Amino acid sequence: MSRLIIKNIPPYLTPDALRKHFTGQASKNAASTSSSSSSKIFTLTDTKIAYKPDGTSRRFGFVGFKTEKEAEKAKQWFDKSFIDSMRISVEVVDVSPSHFRTKCLCLCVLCPRTHRR
Repeated sequence: MSRLIIKNIPPYLTPDALRKHFTGQASKNAASTSSSSSSKIFTLTDTKIAYKPDGTSRRFGFVGFKTEKEAEKAKQWFDKSFIDSMRISVEVVDVSPSHFRTKCLCLCVLCPRTHRR
């Protein structure tokens, strides 16, 4: 499975609308230019939109695809496209272990780790 991060989405977009946009099922009334072709159908595993604690959108979300090949095709197809009047940015999510930092959680003053500040 591969995931894409979608940046600069409209603040009112729901996870269901994001799913419809990326599966090519957006309505004909939508102003999205990227969903006008019905030949671009992708298999999604999940969609998620990030929200602030007050419930408003953080204007980015994630879309999971069944295969990495589908995710790469979707990235090429949807990157720099539009959802309504918002130009979205689509990138592959890096989930490699080197992407994550480790942080010392030790509260001991005599900690041998030198990275504490």
